[in-house]
Amino acid sequence: MATKRNAGAFDFGFTMPEWPMPNFSNWAFAEREDRIEAKAVASFQKMGKTALTHAEQAFDDHMEFVSHRLHEDFECAKSLSQCTMPEESMATLQAFYTRMATEYQEHFEKQAALFRNSFSENAAAVEELNETALESVNELSKAAEESLEEAKPAKTSTRRKAASKT
Repeated sequence: MATKRNAGAFDFGFTMPEWPMPNFSNWAFAEREDRIEAKAVASFQKMGKTALTHAEQAFDDHMEFVSHRLHEDFECAKSLSQCTMPEESMATLQAFYTRMATEYQEHFEKQAALFRNSFSENAAAVEELNETALESVNELSKAAEESLEEAKPAKTSTRRKAASKT
């Protein structure tokens, strides 16, 4: 039985504590197609995650805006119900619609900025995916050339001699 003082039969690290052990990686044994596939999948995942994150931000912002506007609409209705003169009602409505137009414009600008940021980040991810695609094409052309070399028949030095029978 192996203990700290008594090493097991296959515990070579115990007998050689200074033995340099290389760090093994799964990629050390991978084919080039596996690396390309992993990069492509990672790029698509990054694009999806970025798009979902930005969509979530946009929807959160929009829902906050809608909730705020609904609250403002009810406040306007309350204010109108307390008005006694037509001039008061017109002033209340004028202030309400002016504030509403300003808030809608600010909200649109905010949403447009979120869209631009999302587009910029996804453009960077698409560029990364494009580089992966170019690398894939290069690797596949190398693989095709290698398989073509393997498929070529071995050259023989025997030549057909012309029949010189007379």
